[in-house]
Amino acid sequence: MSMCARAALLLGLMLAAACTSGPRPEMVLASGQGGPFGLTSDSTYLYWTNSTGGQVMRIPKEGGPPVTLASGQFEPHAIISSGPHMFWANRGNQTIMRKLLPGGDPVVVATGQPDLEGLTLTEDFVYWASGSSVVRKASLSDGVVSAVTDVPSGPKDLAISGSPHIYWSNADGSIRRAPLEGGREEIVAKAGQNATSLALNSTHVYWTTFFGAIHRAPRDGGTVETLAEGEDHPRSIAVVDSFIYWAAGGEKDGAIRRMRHLGLGKPETFAAEQGEPAGIVMDLENIYWVNQASGTVVRAPL
Repeated sequence: MSMCARAALLLGLMLAAACTSGPRPEMVLASGQGGPFGLTSDSTYLYWTNSTGGQVMRIPKEGGPPVTLASGQFEPHAIISSGPHMFWANRGNQTIMRKLLPGGDPVVVATGQPDLEGLTLTEDFVYWASGSSVVRKASLSDGVVSAVTDVPSGPKDLAISGSPHIYWSNADGSIRRAPLEGGREEIVAKAGQNATSLALNSTHVYWTTFFGAIHRAPRDGGTVETLAEGEDHPRSIAVVDSFIYWAAGGEKDGAIRRMRHLGLGKPETFAAEQGEPAGIVMDLENIYWVNQASGTVVRAPL
């Protein structure tokens, strides 16, 4: 075989391997956690909430001993961090909490916030969804709390991603948005009922529904595409490069699933035998998630 033929064969094998789906070597970074739910990250660390343990935790992405950043919390749920700021939502006592990293004591940002769901963050504000009420925000400079819109709509998950708008999923199946500073909300898309998690890329908004569908639509509104149906209560959707990932299933049949976000191909299982997975985050090399039922924090290469 000539040198050129060998080179062509090798290139073909490499491309085939790159396009082949198969098991990824997962690494459990932390175990024995009390109902881990929310997950966020920065360049060095993973941060998560233990909803039944009442803790906020941290671990290096490369592994190491978990560190407790806050304890005695009341069913901590969603969590978000950026720079020195970290926020989480306590569903048990309806509070939004803040902690400065790396040290600092937890402080209360807002009280009386019912049915807390998603959190997101900009340089100036932290935003949260009250599932039975509206989307609200608090200034990082003076702590003043205000409503983004004054129309109760059952908001769930939140996303911003370089947009002048904040987007949210809604209990009525709609995806809505409003200006970051607050103002009139608009319906971007609607499909079915009970839209749960959502994610943005530069052109589209992607979301899951409680009843098993994955949808997408242009960020400025337009035709809704159904990418997948029949998924097992999909949640915690994330978009990276050419794939979308989501968590699905329960304690005994949980999985991280994925498919190409252009709608090409079918959904496939990326990681099986997970214990009620949730809270997906990603960087350029890895995907991370928590397993609520098995109490683990997991990493796998993309």
